[in-house]
Amino acid sequence: METTGMRWWRVGWVGMGLLSLAAIAHAQVPIPAIPAREVQVNRLLDAYWLAGRIVQLLLPLVLLCSGYGARLCRGLSAWVRGSRFLTEGLFGSAYVLLGALVSLPIDYGRHYLLPKSLGWLGDETRGQWLAGQLLGLLPWLVAAMLLLWVPYALMRRSPRRWWLWATLAVIPVTVFFLIVQPLWIKPLSAQYEPLADGSLRASIDALAARCGLVHVPVVVGGNDTAVYGLGPTARIFLQQDLASTETPGQIRFTVAHELKHYVLADNWKLLPIIALLALAGFWLTYRIGGHATRRLHRRFGFARMDDPASLPLLVLCMTVLWLAVTPAFLAYNRYIEREADRFGLELSHENEAAARLFASWAGEGTDWVQPDRFALAFFYTHPSIAERMRMANDYHPWLEGKPLRYAGSCER
Repeated sequence: METTGMRWWRVGWVGMGLLSLAAIAHAQVPIPAIPAREVQVNRLLDAYWLAGRIVQLLLPLVLLCSGYGARLCRGLSAWVRGSRFLTEGLFGSAYVLLGALVSLPIDYGRHYLLPKSLGWLGDETRGQWLAGQLLGLLPWLVAAMLLLWVPYALMRRSPRRWWLWATLAVIPVTVFFLIVQPLWIKPLSAQYEPLADGSLRASIDALAARCGLVHVPVVVGGNDTAVYGLGPTARIFLQQDLASTETPGQIRFTVAHELKHYVLADNWKLLPIIALLALAGFWLTYRIGGHATRRLHRRFGFARMDDPASLPLLVLCMTVLWLAVTPAFLAYNRYIEREADRFGLELSHENEAAARLFASWAGEGTDWVQPDRFALAFFYTHPSIAERMRMANDYHPWLEGKPLRYAGSCER
């Protein structure tokens, strides 16, 4: 026989279930339909990507097969009176500038004309865009002048094992680059300041405290939101207009998403990947480059890989390798970002806010509902809007009594 207390207990559980179902139903945000313009722009972006990769492959091939690269290298060597260090640095810098010059028409269409036509660049002028491109070259020019001598010195000292020693040399250089990126490199493209918004600072500190962090460095500026740096220099970068473009709930989710990269040190995961790619690239250059040099040295204009004139051959081997591994690398990057969304939802519980944020990007045309397979394979770094919205709509294990995947990282 059911007592009054038992009936009220059942009513309570039914009510809680209905509330949970209502919350789940409320969180469902419709995934936008794929607009016709998106399909057209996707195809245009595919074409730009293909054109850019063709240029990247043709430039070193032309320099090698025509002998122009070797002639330029010899001319620079004569200018600096045979200094190996200066020859290698100047030839590397000349290659960077030449690559930027021949790629400029494609980059101008892909990164200025197209975004400008879609309203993504606001009032940015052509001169401002070009200035940004020049600033973006500075780290590459500095790296060419200061670091290019290393692999060539290793080639001369250890002709049979230089590819291994060069890989080991890449690791500390990469660590240094990741450490100084938020301090020296990011400020080249925009002005960044410590977060001054008191309420936003308090919200971030509250989320971080649940992950055992007393204070997370946050700076504001530029037009991207991400985590840069390693160890003591790691910090969250928030785009300049975040407070005006996102609701408080969306900001909570955005910060929670970035906290995953910060708390779980996702930037450190780049190191083994870079080391493996460097090892494969240098070994490929050693095997294929050495063979090609022995057979085609008259056409190339150099007979040894330790000649600085071999730089286009090294670049060609590295480019081919990168094109081959790009789909796998981007698939892993999308996995990292997908898990950051999951972490952000578990920490913030802002499912509806996250789904509406993703939908707003599609509505503004700043992201695609569903990129085509080619884009996903070769240049799309994040899950599609449709995939991210499905997760935001459907992932809420705390409402279903299921375990959380990141329960051990932060208190929920």
